[in-house]
Amino acid sequence: MSNVGTNIKRMSKHTAVYGMGNILNRAITFLLLPLYTNILTTADYGVLNLIYPFLGLMNVAFMYGMDSAFMRFFIPEKDEKRRLEIFSTVYLSILATTALLTGLLYLFEPLLARAVLGNDSHLLYLAFVILALDGLSFLPVLYYRSINKPVNYVAIVFGEVILNLALNILFVAFFRWGIRGVLLANIFSSAAKLVLSSPALFHNLKTLFRMPLWKDLLKFGLPTVPAVLFANIIALGDKFILRYFFDESTVGIYAASYKIAIIMALLVTAFRFAWHPFFLSISDQPDAKQTYSKILTLFVMVASFLFLMVAMLAPPILTTPFFGVTIIPITYQAGLKVIPWILIANIFQGIYVNLVVGIYLEKKTHLSPLLTGIGMIVNLGTNFLLLGVFKMDFTAAGIATMLAYLAQTIAIFLVTRRFYPIRYEYEKLLLIALITAALYLTPMVTGLHQFWFVTILVLLYFPLLFRFNIIDREVAVAMVKRVFKRG
Repeated sequence: MSNVGTNIKRMSKHTAVYGMGNILNRAITFLLLPLYTNILTTADYGVLNLIYPFLGLMNVAFMYGMDSAFMRFFIPEKDEKRRLEIFSTVYLSILATTALLTGLLYLFEPLLARAVLGNDSHLLYLAFVILALDGLSFLPVLYYRSINKPVNYVAIVFGEVILNLALNILFVAFFRWGIRGVLLANIFSSAAKLVLSSPALFHNLKTLFRMPLWKDLLKFGLPTVPAVLFANIIALGDKFILRYFFDESTVGIYAASYKIAIIMALLVTAFRFAWHPFFLSISDQPDAKQTYSKILTLFVMVASFLFLMVAMLAPPILTTPFFGVTIIPITYQAGLKVIPWILIANIFQGIYVNLVVGIYLEKKTHLSPLLTGIGMIVNLGTNFLLLGVFKMDFTAAGIATMLAYLAQTIAIFLVTRRFYPIRYEYEKLLLIALITAALYLTPMVTGLHQFWFVTILVLLYFPLLFRFNIIDREVAVAMVKRVFKRG
């Protein structure tokens, strides 16, 4: 197998393992969805889906780009002593700022609660504990990704998920503690994650804070903060916009279906976790660009199949009663129409993640805020246009999310090709898109929406890829044999 094939094999393995970790991590979202939708009111579920996006936005301030800076400095470094300095400097910095920011949040909790939730329920006090614990555990977990130890990562995530699931069942289903039960379960599971990842701290944390190094880390990391903030606004801001135009119940209905569509985000996150260490590690190889190009095609191929599966098969499955209970009760089913929009949005997000190679390798992180800023402007503008002017329902939020990721993907492609051009497999990418669109639209054109018919259409996807030579049979067989070959 060529060097490109070997690299793709390694990338595939790491993506599969990180994918398992993220499936475990996100599995709780799907396992608990029937619990939440059948016990919590749409209004309470809406409040819960205002708290967690708020934490996601605050997490940007807690990290202030140190996660990106750590990976950029730590992974290429070969000297062990220097690696210890990088780890210790980053963690000691995060430790100090986490303590400071958590104290400030507690001080202003009443004001923040009224702004975010519109009440004085004091639920944010519990949420801030989650934020602090996650901040303290982020670097130990990131360390295992950086040294290509995905199994350690998965073990940590598995422990966190199992505890979170068990405590949610106990606190929400049995004790009926509602939103407080959800937050308490998260506090205990986040604490468990910190404990499980602590061996990385014991091994790497020294009193080695280096001010010159810290300044270099900030110089690289801080320019990424606006970009991450804008990205989080695109991903999370729709909940607050819907609350402004509608109410908490609308947020809850929208968020339930958003959780289903976020299955695509599992793939994107798994890809991203494996992608960053991978492309940094092979960047000096002569055929690196060829590898990057082929991996984009493989990502779009897999993502398109996942789109068909979820968009066409999930709604009938989720609304079918099992033992008298549906995963999505009738009070939440109006939100199912946003699923395709969010799935497509996440495909574009995954393409954007692939195209970020040039930004990192050429140290052009100052461009990131511009690129994600374009997406944010498109997202906010589309939301307020469709909701405020055209008076659409919450589907507008899904459309706005899709257009935002499309806009920033086009922007990063046009910008990075100037200083880090890569020849992508455009013909194959176009054929994949056309095949996917044809299969998805067939039930609408024919009027046949029976489950057996749409299942056949989904299963036709890979045969069509072979038919149009998007997948080479011989190469596919060789790749499969290599992946499963011992050693």
